[in-house]
Amino acid sequence: MDALKINMLGEFSISCGSKTADGSLSRSKKLWTLLEYLVAFRDREVSQNELIELLWPEGETENPANTLKTLIYRVRSVLDELGGMGGKEMLIYRRGACSWNRELEMEVDTDIFEDLLKRAEKQEGDARLRLLMEALEVYKGDFLPKTALEPWAVPLSTYYHSQYLKASYEALHMLSADSRYGEMIGICQKATAIDPYDEELHYWLILSLYKTGEQQQALQHYDYVTDMFYSRFGVNPSSRLTDLYKEIISVTKTSQMDLSIIKEELKEDYTPGAFYCEYAIFKDIYFLNMRTIARTGASVHIALLTLSGLGGGKPKQKALNRAMEKLKDAIGLSLRRGDVYTRFSVSQYLVLLPSASYENSIKVVERIIRAFRQQSPKAAVTIKYSVQPMTPDGINPVRQ
Repeated sequence: MDALKINMLGEFSISCGSKTADGSLSRSKKLWTLLEYLVAFRDREVSQNELIELLWPEGETENPANTLKTLIYRVRSVLDELGGMGGKEMLIYRRGACSWNRELEMEVDTDIFEDLLKRAEKQEGDARLRLLMEALEVYKGDFLPKTALEPWAVPLSTYYHSQYLKASYEALHMLSADSRYGEMIGICQKATAIDPYDEELHYWLILSLYKTGEQQQALQHYDYVTDMFYSRFGVNPSSRLTDLYKEIISVTKTSQMDLSIIKEELKEDYTPGAFYCEYAIFKDIYFLNMRTIARTGASVHIALLTLSGLGGGKPKQKALNRAMEKLKDAIGLSLRRGDVYTRFSVSQYLVLLPSASYENSIKVVERIIRAFRQQSPKAAVTIKYSVQPMTPDGINPVRQ
């Protein structure tokens, strides 16, 4: 008989030769829960009482012992369909306990994953990296994703996930040290699909795109990540990520180009209306305006708009996200082409108003608030603002 091949990472399936059984078949969830549990604890006998508590914790069945026997019979029927040794011989049920046949040859992806990581610990250099990358290849996804929230599965899922992240970080560090950025992209894309909220992985993906000449993709992914963290968690990107962003946008083309070609390229990137940018760019524009003020004495004002709940507290995150998007639209519609704005925090926007007096700047902000209210008349938020003139030394405070 061919060895049973069992996948538990990313999906649950059992294969023998060319035949496979998985949860996509129209069988009950309890059947697959039982099979998954027995595979997960395949190295010991599992008592009848333990299985009953697993499957019917609230006592939903009148005769759990008989119901369990029926379910075990159905599990064995699934195993029968794989051919080779019969399900009754593969899954032993006697003396009130269930266990796998000790003589049954099984290849389980979690075992392979752990074995590769243990072997990697004993190696160094290229041999260590090769084993780490083999382990990452085995990890198709988190442990039993359809069952991952069950109390018994949570510790196992957490353990394998943490081992995967640890191996990913180490492999990425080693590849980066050798400037193997192309290989890093694949690892990062897979890892961010498995754990989309790990900023470290996104950092490495943006870096590897940047280092392979895909600056535009790197910047697009940075925008995606910052928007995701704003809307999901209400947090700003780390300084490490914003520093990488500034490095990417500061890169200049090294090849010589005709000025007319450069002008055409700049024209293609030009968009009408107010300029929305990341805070890192906003700061550079701010400092540029400070120099202009020192040289010409021009009038430049900066405005801060802050969203809060009706009672002064923070709105619920979902409501805040919607309101911030609407406020962004209102700012963009209300400003002139020469004005610049950015998201300063989870609930604030900064607006730079060159060539505007204090009175006109106040009018601009009030126009923004009116536009917001027209778009979102029922939004349960208030907008507070302050406007201050800039000086060559920074901000000259003015009472609002």
